[in-house]
Amino acid sequence: MATFKLKFKDAKFVRGIFEAISALITETRLKINPESGLSMTAMDGSHICLVDLNLKKEDLSLFEAKENFELGLNLDDLVKIIKRGSSNDSITLFHDSKEKKLVIEMQAENSKKARKFSMALIDLDIDEIDLKQLDAMPFENTASFKIGILDEAIKDAEIFSEVLNIESSDKKPLSLWAEGTMGDMSYEIEAEELILSQFKENTEGSFAIQFLKNVLKISSLCDQVDIRLKSESPIHMKFNIGSLAENSSYIQYYLAPRVEEDSDSMYEED
Repeated sequence: MATFKLKFKDAKFVRGIFEAISALITETRLKINPESGLSMTAMDGSHICLVDLNLKKEDLSLFEAKENFELGLNLDDLVKIIKRGSSNDSITLFHDSKEKKLVIEMQAENSKKARKFSMALIDLDIDEIDLKQLDAMPFENTASFKIGILDEAIKDAEIFSEVLNIESSDKKPLSLWAEGTMGDMSYEIEAEELILSQFKENTEGSFAIQFLKNVLKISSLCDQVDIRLKSESPIHMKFNIGSLAENSSYIQYYLAPRVEEDSDSMYEED
């Protein structure tokens, strides 16, 4: 008997989600909620980046769940299986409660035959992450723009450094720059390049380019990034990946700034 059943019409969509997440997170717990859909919140192993997925049931071809359920998974293993699907395959995930495994079915369009895979679940001793503190954080500056702008700036910056500096103000909306022993680069995002924006104060932060590149792996599913900025705080980056204009499915990231101290976690130690 299946505890839940989820169907994705587009294999590219589900593959894009889990490939992006697995670039930062190896093991995690997926949560099934009958009212809302599928979600996941996890920190990378170095506690530098938090990843939060909310996949609304309206963005699934099929969603069946009678109760809340959690399952521990190795995302690298899940991605290996999902990548076996063709772009025109539908992918169905369900929990086999008898075997205590996650079952993945792939079915080509107009085909009656489905390929079936199953993978073992894992027990994870992971502390629950409370997003309320981060979500309530007052960010002075916000902006939305095409992902390609950030992607090109990162490619330019990594020629010179492992760090991308991001500054914003009401006079200079967004400035991206990097410097190293061989030289430097800078890119000013002009007001006309911004889809939405609000700048109240001067903010600045430095962020590891490798983490930014991993975050942007979600660009296969969307073309716009919404960012929020505050000095000496994580940068908040949100990507809408659903079909709804409002209350859409999304993946969001909180990436801690690069600092000189021994610990660069986004959380202070008690």
